[in-house]
Amino acid sequence: MNKTLFTKDLLKFSVASLGVVFGDIGTSVLYTYQECFHGGHAISVTHDHVVGVASLIIWALLLVVTLKYVWILMNAENKGEGGILSLLSLAPPKYRLNSKGVLIGASLMAVAGAALLYGDGIITPAISVLSAMEGLETINPAYSKYIVPMTLVILFALFSVQKKGTGGIGNYFGYVVLAWFLVMAGLGVYHIFLNPSILIAFNPYYAILVLTDPDGPGISILGAVILAVTGGEALYADMGHFGKKPIRYAWHGIVLPALVLNYLGQGAMILTNPSSTTRTFYAMLPTGPWSYALIALATAATIIASQALITGAFSLTHQAIRLGIFPRVKLIHTSADLEGRVYLPFINWMLAVCCMATVIFFERSNRLAAAYGLAVSGTMLLTTVVFFYVAHYRWKWSLWKILPLTVFLVFLDGAFLLANLPKIPDGGYLPLVIGSVFFSIMIIWQKGRARLSMFYKTTSKTMDDFFEEVERRQIQRVPGTLVVLASNENRTPPVLGRLVDTMHVIQQHVLLVTVTTSDDPYVPATERIRTTSLKHGVTRVLLNFGFMETPDLPAALEQLNLTHLKSFDPKKVVYLLGRETFLVDSQSFISRVRQVLFALMSRNATSASDYFNLPAKQVLELGSQISA
Repeated sequence: MNKTLFTKDLLKFSVASLGVVFGDIGTSVLYTYQECFHGGHAISVTHDHVVGVASLIIWALLLVVTLKYVWILMNAENKGEGGILSLLSLAPPKYRLNSKGVLIGASLMAVAGAALLYGDGIITPAISVLSAMEGLETINPAYSKYIVPMTLVILFALFSVQKKGTGGIGNYFGYVVLAWFLVMAGLGVYHIFLNPSILIAFNPYYAILVLTDPDGPGISILGAVILAVTGGEALYADMGHFGKKPIRYAWHGIVLPALVLNYLGQGAMILTNPSSTTRTFYAMLPTGPWSYALIALATAATIIASQALITGAFSLTHQAIRLGIFPRVKLIHTSADLEGRVYLPFINWMLAVCCMATVIFFERSNRLAAAYGLAVSGTMLLTTVVFFYVAHYRWKWSLWKILPLTVFLVFLDGAFLLANLPKIPDGGYLPLVIGSVFFSIMIIWQKGRARLSMFYKTTSKTMDDFFEEVERRQIQRVPGTLVVLASNENRTPPVLGRLVDTMHVIQQHVLLVTVTTSDDPYVPATERIRTTSLKHGVTRVLLNFGFMETPDLPAALEQLNLTHLKSFDPKKVVYLLGRETFLVDSQSFISRVRQVLFALMSRNATSASDYFNLPAKQVLELGSQISA
């Protein structure tokens, strides 16, 4: 009985994972093959080239997605969570931060990879929906003028519904994408049956033949082939939603067979009819009433794929904020049951504007394909390097064990990255520009906060000095409880010192609350709170949250059980916060730019009051001016 239930649950989660995890890689069939024969580094339509492209795609799926992501990286999980930032949290601290708390080594690589994923999150919805809409041209060329407007309408509608959450309709995503994979596989089988000679593509000899052909594009063809594996990183990042086993079952049982069959079917069709290299996927079905149904299904699949990338950007930003490498932005939970299901208005509309601007600028999916792949290949390579840090320095794998694997993966990822570099003038600059902006934001923010933390650490009073001052000056105590956010659990918060210096009074009970972020995604409630009673009514409270959690300070304080605070009521306490105004004083131009940007981000970041869910009427803020 238990085995039956387990099997049913496994099947349920495997199907559900199709919509969230595999939407991106599942819609790549719409544009990958045609990009190989019509892109910036197109290959001529010959028998060996058609078979060779099919072979390259098949082996890319087997080596990059199956071997690297499904079987190697999915073992590098942090309490079930995946993704490059989660992977980073597994690396030893000394390889992430220097003595001043600034990012180094593995952290810089992970941040760069995460920044490139934002470019992927902007390009994927644009190219996916645009390529689906271009199917209208196969029915009637006159419909081409409606492609861009309809794409913009769909994208705007998609981003508009994000604030309502996707929990309700999300339950049906898996079944829609399942139908998409079954149709995809069926079309592939039909064309393979008509021309079974394409099956020789399983022989890697033909893949090597294309790469070494002196009259062909050489390694540059990998710049188009990579489009077939663009969902690999998303597969790893979304592991926490369903777990390893359902994703692996779905990949091997449904996704991989369907993709291989469809790519082989497209190759078989081109061998039979070389003129079908344009809109190759839609050419698999004769023009007629069923074409409308196929376009509708493709559009639904691309919307779902886009949805997965958008929510992935929300999750990525959420993790980055909790890890202290991204400014706080407004965050709304869209599910009462799932902590990780969040909506970030700023990120949503930033993605929306950039995504729609991308559609307007590039207009065609084949032009946009030139911009695609560079971000993915860059992130793939950086993920491999961070994995080396984890395997060697955290898991203690010996060099003879990890080095050959790392060299092989770096060679594989490096080949795809090298093949994508020529795309830069034709649109590949787009993900680089987007990635550079986000990388700069994260580096400037983290370094600024690290310097601020170091400043407070060196200028704040010790608790002994604070208590001595309270006794010496006979500071008046008034009834009530004061909650003070303290960035350093061993020093006196500067804002508390300013309150004493200016008001000469503090509450009878003072809670110094330090909120820390664990390297684990979630922290059990039993390990959330640690308290230490000091003297003069002061209690040190340490709250620990996982990097996938959103701290709710009042809710956490309700769990306090302090004997000397029997009448403690979170609804009546006063929360004391400090608000810094940063002054630009550097003489260096680069340093001044960095200070200006950090000050700008600090002013526009969500306040600590909103971020920690503090009731506005109970918050007291004291400002100060310090150098950025």
